[in-house]
Amino acid sequence: MRLVGLSVWLFLNLVVLGMCSYLYLLWVQYWHYAQAAKLQSLQEQDETEVIETRPGKPRFHYRHPRPPATTGSTVSPTPTPAQNLTTVAPLSRAELLKAVERHKNEIFVQLRRSQKTRSSVLTKYDDRYGVEAGGGRHEGRIREVTRDQLLCALRKASIRTLRDGDQPFTDLKIAKYFPSTELLEGRFFNTCAVVSSSAALRGSKLGYFIDSHDAVVRFNHAPTLGYVSDVGSRTTLRIVNSQVVTKPEYNFWGSPLYSDVALLLWDPSKYHGSLDEWYKKPDFDLFPVYFRRRLMLPQEDLYLLHPNSLWNIWDILQQHSPYARLVPHPPSSGFLGIVLMLAHCERVNAMEFIPSLRVTPRCHYWDAYNDTSCTFGGWHPEDSEKLATLKLNTAEDLDTYQQGFVSIPGFSSITCPPPPNS
Repeated sequence: MRLVGLSVWLFLNLVVLGMCSYLYLLWVQYWHYAQAAKLQSLQEQDETEVIETRPGKPRFHYRHPRPPATTGSTVSPTPTPAQNLTTVAPLSRAELLKAVERHKNEIFVQLRRSQKTRSSVLTKYDDRYGVEAGGGRHEGRIREVTRDQLLCALRKASIRTLRDGDQPFTDLKIAKYFPSTELLEGRFFNTCAVVSSSAALRGSKLGYFIDSHDAVVRFNHAPTLGYVSDVGSRTTLRIVNSQVVTKPEYNFWGSPLYSDVALLLWDPSKYHGSLDEWYKKPDFDLFPVYFRRRLMLPQEDLYLLHPNSLWNIWDILQQHSPYARLVPHPPSSGFLGIVLMLAHCERVNAMEFIPSLRVTPRCHYWDAYNDTSCTFGGWHPEDSEKLATLKLNTAEDLDTYQQGFVSIPGFSSITCPPPPNS
């Protein structure tokens, strides 16, 4: 009897302990839920009045009626002056001009030094794209060019997306899922903002200036929520690399960053590789995600970049580099966005593509990760891209190095000489 009584006593204690543990877990879950709901409510209250929702089409539009420019040409609104983050006390205009001139020279020297170091034969690369073994890319280099000559060269880059008829997709019966039109086909804008992901955008107060453009381009998983005053809220086109498309942490399927906007996805191929080779062995296999999304959302403006477009841009950077060797990796999303929009915009303003006085060791405006290679040259040939951008820039030094944007006239502003054999 004692054994039976002891067993019953132990059983009842275990039941009571289990019930208490269950109630404790329920309470903890409820507490976490209540805290999360409170935090979300506060965030929504902070952003509700400034975030612009743009459901449905048209996805390319004018946000506000724009007053005509007094000179007869289309001029971007003047950005709100940002606080000079490099000083404690405000600078006089003379002091500011000196600081800008000094910063301008330092940036140029640092970019040129990075370009020279990374072009050295002593710098080793894995040549995963077969560029070093590609041959012929050093021929015909041009050391000194004018702005218009460089624009004409970039105009020949032939950026295009994949379409029906591109092999092996046609033979595989999946080319029919490509959009029937090119990205931005038949669309032309007066002013376009290309918004980098640079940490120097924090504190820039460029948000209204960015949103006032006719088209706004952003990259990868760069957010707007919580940073509207600095980066704006509108997005016309988002250019996304294959890592962001395929890695779960970026939530390409579920994040609102990738909905109700035009999307251009890209993944690099081998330098002289065919589409068939690329399809069989991409850097990150974005094809299942792309075709599944095209099947489920056929009306979405979702495009896949032809990988030769990247190497066309790379060839132009190589041709106009003062050194015989360029980093053997494809151009960055940022420079791709600039070149793409030059074909569709009368003027392209690129935000913090050239480091302003707000330059910081941080990579992105939304995180605390430090890496100066994000600014002066990392995996991509960014030093060469930025030096080319400086060549194209027509903005005043105060706009570029204090406000934080370069301004480049579109391809429509120039007359290029015909090809030699035409």
